[in-house]
Amino acid sequence: MRHGIGLLRSCVLLGAVVPLLAPLLVGAQPAEEDLQQQMEEVKRATDLFLRGQKLIFGKGDLTLELDSFYASDTKMQFVRTGAGYQLAKITDRSAISALIVRYGLLDNLELDLEIPFGSVSQNADLGGARSRQDDQGVGDVAGRVRYQLWHEEGAQPDVVLDFDVKSPSAGKSLLGTDNWTVGGAVGLVKTLDPVVFFGRLGYAAALQRHSVASGDAIFYVLGMGFSLNDRVSLNMQVNGGVVGPAELDGHSIRDSSLDLISLELSVTTRVTKHLFVEPFVSLGLTDDATDCIVGINLPYLF
Repeated sequence: MRHGIGLLRSCVLLGAVVPLLAPLLVGAQPAEEDLQQQMEEVKRATDLFLRGQKLIFGKGDLTLELDSFYASDTKMQFVRTGAGYQLAKITDRSAISALIVRYGLLDNLELDLEIPFGSVSQNADLGGARSRQDDQGVGDVAGRVRYQLWHEEGAQPDVVLDFDVKSPSAGKSLLGTDNWTVGGAVGLVKTLDPVVFFGRLGYAAALQRHSVASGDAIFYVLGMGFSLNDRVSLNMQVNGGVVGPAELDGHSIRDSSLDLISLELSVTTRVTKHLFVEPFVSLGLTDDATDCIVGINLPYLF
């Protein structure tokens, strides 16, 4: 009997307490959802420096990015003259900006569009003769579709597939290549806390337009990065590529193949909830690579 009375009292007490706790219990779920959203935002912010290596944006996410850089490069190369080809000292100076739009079509599918613009000056020294050429305007517009095939789990890394296309929208100017280029790549990303390692291997084919075509290219990226906190990340990567000889009227131009290797260092800092600042410097490690590039990237997350 006491047992029954005790049980009855417990039920009565519980009936009185539950209505008092109901608002707290109902409010707990939104609080958990807000916390989950904040954690996702922090994760995306700390992974932003990997936006070129894997998909960090979900379906419907939109990012606008303005990349600006100054590049200086001097090299010896063959140029076409009235008598054929002659070895000349070429000095290029570029001030380029690019607007990059990234949009998440699906959680594992992203579409990128890049529109470069700026100015380039080129000085050519052919012994006693010197010439200068200046160009400014819009460069070759490029697009990319990225698909995340696998997500990192255990020993398995992230695996990302890219398909790229670049138009000859800048024509024969110094801002363009005057030919279509299509290519693809596969990228791997592996986390070993607190460091993230990444790599990419790809191929780009130049489609001939008019009578001149640049060579096909095999390119690669090897790098590592880590987040100091939820606002600052460091990144170091080696960008490389081997470009085959260019062709003129279906014939290869001798000594026109390229070996490109550069070292890039960058720091990604979150300024506000949506705006990031990423200064970077790239140093050429081979004669064919651009000597020096200094710039800043400004991604904005909507």
